[in-house]
Amino acid sequence: MKSVVEDISSVKKKINVEIAPEAVVKELEKALADVAKKARIAGFRQGKAPKAIVEKHYGEEVRNEVTQRLVTESYLQALQENNLNPVEVPHIENVSSLAKGSPLTFTATVEVRPNIELGAYDGIEVKEQVIAVSDEELNQTIDRLREMYAQLEVVEGRPLEKNDTAIIDFEGFREGKPIEGAKASDYMLALGANSLIPGFEDQLVGMNGGESREIKVTFPADYNNKVLAGKDAAFKVTLKEIKKKVLPELNDEFAKDIGGNTSVDELREGIKKDLEARKRDEQASAQREEILSKLVEAHTFDIPPGMVERELQAMARQQATRMARQGMDMKTFDIARFLEEHRAVAQKRVKGLLLLDVIAEKEKVEVSDQEMNAALASMARSSRQTVDAVRKYYESLEGGLDNLRTSLTQEKTLGLLLSRSKKSYN
Repeated sequence: MKSVVEDISSVKKKINVEIAPEAVVKELEKALADVAKKARIAGFRQGKAPKAIVEKHYGEEVRNEVTQRLVTESYLQALQENNLNPVEVPHIENVSSLAKGSPLTFTATVEVRPNIELGAYDGIEVKEQVIAVSDEELNQTIDRLREMYAQLEVVEGRPLEKNDTAIIDFEGFREGKPIEGAKASDYMLALGANSLIPGFEDQLVGMNGGESREIKVTFPADYNNKVLAGKDAAFKVTLKEIKKKVLPELNDEFAKDIGGNTSVDELREGIKKDLEARKRDEQASAQREEILSKLVEAHTFDIPPGMVERELQAMARQQATRMARQGMDMKTFDIARFLEEHRAVAQKRVKGLLLLDVIAEKEKVEVSDQEMNAALASMARSSRQTVDAVRKYYESLEGGLDNLRTSLTQEKTLGLLLSRSKKSYN
């Protein structure tokens, strides 16, 4: 086999492959002999049909199978011989017809990893701040905890106020006709949450229990029901009950209830440690991003277009998933515009990952099976699934576990660079 590589660019190569006629004949003869042993042809016992008859019946099928095998095997051999590291599936073309006495030729165009000349990557300067939790932050966190454990109590003898919870019946009308789906009984509405049409809550303030009122609103122009978008409507509302939120007292009993703490002081200390740990994690994450950004800025090399396209498609899928979870109309997602606006971000990400791969190889950074198992266990806890279920999910994806190992290796490499970085304090 002969292979000649043409440079289309530093990251795109064309491989011209030629397989010698004798190798072609050998593979054809072997394949026909294998078929002849199993062939069932009328008038002959199995495996006893003459070679010419077998070729007449199965020749085209055999030639196709041999061509595919020879192309695959010789392409992989050409990669190894020419020390090429592909990042995309090759584009195979110009495959010659398979015939005795003639070579089999084809071309394979493939994107490869760029040759990266590493500059300095140790001692990158990153911003560092002293980790501290203020009394205000601590008190705000405790207040949020109390909010989570708040109870609703019925209020009597006063009208509805902001921040109350109203139990209401309502029905919406458009030009005097009921609006489909705009009716509810015993609806619990927390004022201040702005969960209904803008202006709806404000017109309820001041109502008394048992009172009915008609309110007028205008549906937002971007309302998901296009028939109602931008249109005026009237709602008949009856306030059945007023409730207010009552926060639990901050005492030792409360501290015991929410975490087995013996006292408020112990609760405060535990929360403070959690906040400090979160700040450390956030700072480390920001420092990793800073290191990667500086690495990208300090290195110049071509990026395989296919890797950028893959990254862009992954970003688009993530955006679509976020929109779906938020209940947004997917028809509003302009994919073409998203891809164009985020191309530079995708290029930077790919460049950073390529750099991390090269550094990991130079530093011999590897992820052990134990570290893989720990990562799978962590994902299982986060998603409330079994480790086996998470592993099977990755196994169902093409290159799933290998891609996970690569991602963990890149994170581990970033951690190594962070440990060697220089900290600058503002």
